Amino acid sequence: MRKLSGIALITLIIIFVTNDIFAQTSQSTVKQVSLENTEQFTITSKYVPGENYVIQVALPVNYLSYDYSFPVLYVLDGDKSFGMTMDIANWLMWFSEIRDIIVVGISYGQGVDAWWEKRERDYTHSTDTVNARYSAKGIGGAGNFLKFMKNELIPVINQKYKTLPGKNGLMGISYGGMLTSYALFAQPDLFNGFIIIGPTLIWNNRDILRMENNYAANHTSLHKSIYIAYGSLDNKSWVINPTDELIKGIKQHNYEGLRFESQVLDGETHISSFATALTHGLKTLYRR
Repeated sequence: MRKLSGIALITLIIIFVTNDIFAQTSQSTVKQVSLENTEQFTITSKYVPGENYVIQVALPVNYLSYDYSFPVLYVLDGDKSFGMTMDIANWLMWFSEIRDIIVVGISYGQGVDAWWEKRERDYTHSTDTVNARYSAKGIGGAGNFLKFMKNELIPVINQKYKTLPGKNGLMGISYGGMLTSYALFAQPDLFNGFIIIGPTLIWNNRDILRMENNYAANHTSLHKSIYIAYGSLDNKSWVINPTDELIKGIKQHNYEGLRFESQVLDGETHISSFATALTHGLKTLYRR
């Protein structure tokens, strides 16, 4: 009986060890999903101290076989938005609804919590004097972030890839939409195309609207392509009302050279509007 018990114990040990080895082997042989025609690298910024940005690049199909250059769309919130932007652009390029473009995602690569915190730093252009929560340390870094883009990121992209100088677009949602709006008036020479989705223009008592008015007071032309949209179910005070005011101001100022399209997406929320607005934005900026 003891002999049988010993044999049973050895058998159980063998089964346990075998299963454990099999589980480890299975885990080690699982392949992660990879995106075709993409590359990734990091840039350590001197303008945003201590930040190592993860840069994701999606190239058009058969990119290497082409002897011409491409416009570039820079995508904010790359940790969340790069894959979707690349896929929608690929569908539209494949069916010849837009011209071929390079998509560049700007990411942090440190998980959701770090992304959420750092986007608040990089996409806000000031403290918020109205809402005390947004007067804390770590807010208002948009100026430094745009310096990073202008002096570090864009030159590297232009050096590494076949790009069309001066044909840079910027896309963002929510805080990213606010940064895209801010860049339009604070750094008007940096980008020629803007996709602005659900921008939180309530920030600091709607000071983006004042920036647009100040720009209009000194300029009669705005040679840009702009698409701006929000969902009809978005937050009225944070997004809808101030965005409507921005749209109204831009139309009233009737800038020379401006291609402008605005859209309200019926029945869509702050988040659910994203994919539809992005599709329309890509077609506005890059239609063949």
